[in-house]
Amino acid sequence: MTYSRDTTAISEITGQAVNTWSEEWQHECEARAVLKMSKEERDRFFNGKKDADGKTIDRGVISIRGLKSAEQIRTTVERMQVARG
Repeated sequence: MTYSRDTTAISEITGQAVNTWSEEWQHECEARAVLKMSKEERDRFFNGKKDADGKTIDRGVISIRGLKSAEQIRTTVERMQVARG
């Protein structure tokens, strides 16, 4: 199958071309989104939110995808912060 547009982009972390359909690119995009969040938004993204009665009203990444996945996101975020200087 051919595409009418380029399906590669330059990784902010490595400086190398990466396929925009790849998991690597997905992780970078997710890391960019997390970096735009405030500390409170990041905490909610990872841990979710409970109401005053302790009932979960918003599940976080840890609950949905598991701790390993959340750690992978955090690692990618850290790598992107280092790459940005």
